[in-house]
Amino acid sequence: MQNPPEECSVRNYLIDPYQIHYLRFIVEAYPGMAVVSTIDSTLGLVSISIAPGCEQDILRILEAERNRLNLSEADLKISSQCV
Repeated sequence: MQNPPEECSVRNYLIDPYQIHYLRFIVEAYPGMAVVSTIDSTLGLVSISIAPGCEQDILRILEAERNRLNLSEADLKISSQCV
């Protein structure tokens, strides 16, 4: 049996700045799965810390909302810890 990961995975995204609140409400509607942090509200740069074992669920949610949020993954190396 394989041990589950002990750390959150962190993904950074660019989003329509006016939709940051909507993204936060959607993601955080699933308690304990992920937390959205705003890095730069002017650019629409956000970081999502995803709990171990929840990656696929969160990625499906993000894919479903990609067009509405004008969401694209940001290729950034930003240090962040799971909250």
